[in-house]
Amino acid sequence: MGQLQGLRHHADHHRLRAVADAGGLPLSDGPGDRREVRRGVRGRVVIPYFPAEGGEYRLSLGLKVLQPAAWIEIDSNFASETAEKKRLLIENRNGVFLALPGSEAGQAELIETLSAHLLEHHADRYSHTSEGLRVAATGETVQPDPAAPLTAAASLVQEDVLLLQPSSEGHRLVAGLLGFPTRWRLADKMGKALAGIHEPVPGYADRLSRQMDRLFAALTPERLLWRLNFSLLDNPSLHQPGGHNDPNAGRGLTAGNIGEKLWFRVERQTLRLLPKTDTTVFTVRIHQARLRDVVTTPERARDLAAAIDGMSEGMRRYKSIPGFEAPLKAWLAVVAEG
Repeated sequence: MGQLQGLRHHADHHRLRAVADAGGLPLSDGPGDRREVRRGVRGRVVIPYFPAEGGEYRLSLGLKVLQPAAWIEIDSNFASETAEKKRLLIENRNGVFLALPGSEAGQAELIETLSAHLLEHHADRYSHTSEGLRVAATGETVQPDPAAPLTAAASLVQEDVLLLQPSSEGHRLVAGLLGFPTRWRLADKMGKALAGIHEPVPGYADRLSRQMDRLFAALTPERLLWRLNFSLLDNPSLHQPGGHNDPNAGRGLTAGNIGEKLWFRVERQTLRLLPKTDTTVFTVRIHQARLRDVVTTPERARDLAAAIDGMSEGMRRYKSIPGFEAPLKAWLAVVAEG
């Protein structure tokens, strides 16, 4: 579940307008907050988020309140991404789906909640039939497997879905459908509490562990939360179960080709509590595009350079940046000059 380190990012004033709620946390926009992947000049993908905006990087939760209508994102990649998850389930089931005994009720509640959400907020894309939930984009009718209900999410949404439940050690991971990990393996985290899940993250134990435990304990079904995280990868594959702390990542990149060959990958993460089983749902939605298609202005180039400079050395190593840091900064400097 990757990296709970992040930016104290400013919302993109063109796309992520926010207002303050009574609790002091910003609220994202409601139904209009649904995102569509757009294609710009010459078919380039335009992703809807830029977490590096403002240029300040610090280890923080960076959570905001999310209106329920905006929980799930659907875009033009739906058919291809759900097809890829279903392929992975067939060819590498234990690599993308694991569940502890006793988690079935939580899985079932998640699918029940998810189905109701999709029918209410995406009624043009889903319909209820006597045989299950019909997905208009693929023509598939989805009927959950009672022994592994969570696997139905592979056909229903582009998000990865992870379930955590309280234990004597804190909230622990009890089930997961993880088709598109960003450099972590489901088997390495399954059954662990939050502290164990995030043990590899530099600074987590000292600065975030207690905050995270308190946050999970205080979640309510009515209050959804979300945050953004970004990575820089030299591989566009959606399924990337390894790669943290790789000193050789991006070694072939140069200032001349890095804009084309480095990928800016955003994780849009949400938290939601299911009331019947006291299960916390953690979703991760991947957006990614070539660096050149994301860093399109001098301001963005300066912000990303500042964000990287603001990371600790340990965090840069964790994110496997050192292997291409020099050509990246050289390329950003050229873009920053306009």
